[in-house]
Amino acid sequence: MSSVDKVVTTADLPQSIRRSTLDPEIKAFLQSTKLTLGGKEPFTDERRHHTEVLAVAPPQHLQHVKVEPLILPGPVGDMNVRCYHPSTQSKGQAKDKAGALIYIHGGGWTVGSLPEFDTFFRIMAEEGGVQVYALEYRLAPEWKYPTQLHEVEATLKWLHEKASARGVDPNRIAVGGDSAGGNMSAVTALRMREKSGPKIALQVLLYPECKVPFETQAGSENCTGLYLETQGVFLFAWNMLPQGKNHTDYDISPLLADKTLDKGHKNLPKAFIVTNGFDPLRDTGFEYAKKLKEAGNEVLYVNHEDLTHGFIQFTKWSKRAMDETVELARVVGRELSA
Repeated sequence: MSSVDKVVTTADLPQSIRRSTLDPEIKAFLQSTKLTLGGKEPFTDERRHHTEVLAVAPPQHLQHVKVEPLILPGPVGDMNVRCYHPSTQSKGQAKDKAGALIYIHGGGWTVGSLPEFDTFFRIMAEEGGVQVYALEYRLAPEWKYPTQLHEVEATLKWLHEKASARGVDPNRIAVGGDSAGGNMSAVTALRMREKSGPKIALQVLLYPECKVPFETQAGSENCTGLYLETQGVFLFAWNMLPQGKNHTDYDISPLLADKTLDKGHKNLPKAFIVTNGFDPLRDTGFEYAKKLKEAGNEVLYVNHEDLTHGFIQFTKWSKRAMDETVELARVVGRELSA
């Protein structure tokens, strides 16, 4: 069953979620590469290892996707953004206007680069039929909160202002990301509501970091050896947060927005949330889906019982990862269609 078939809507959110049997190809990939996120080695070594393993040439059938490099003005200097153009738009979109996804990559605010996600961006553009604007935001610990959030907001405002010239429908601009990028996407949706900022049509939250720290079954049973290390989340938070910043604030832990904001989780854009059985962040992502539902928002949700954190980057080595990445791109494309 594909993720399009497994995605549930707000009314049908499950009572609980679980893991089943780890995809054997992902298991073999992690064992052979020894790739970890949030391990004990210095973050500079982890950055290099990720580039060595994940920054690979895209598969042949995606090499034709047009990639446009952009330099945008940002709050602390120019920002590098790659725009991936689909060869065809999603059904239902006007011929001269496309949907768009501003994408914020994962890596605990500390690791990650656009080349490591290149295949994913191509899949999202081609299978979703949307323009993908991939932001190379400044990483921690060199750059602390809130620099990254300000860069995301600057990109969103720029695209809204330039939408017509870019062939984008301003009413069909999504913000999304995985892991720490999912965190920043959820936070951006909250911040735009609070500030009456540019409209977000959809928030795409792929195994998002919704609360720091966390004490969950997922964090315990997926503690180590499954790519993201549970203890590494605390290291990443330490890298990101300036001294004195409270980790329970909504703009660090969006799951707790109802504790610090008058509107809590009300009146937010429709959310598409993806979690994975073998992921320390599984349960907090699921809790965020339930919080959004309780606040009256529309939610699409799917849990992959056999996949790990980071699967959208593992498509070269796992057919399951490729299949589910293609399907999630189609869900996003469908949601951004008229």
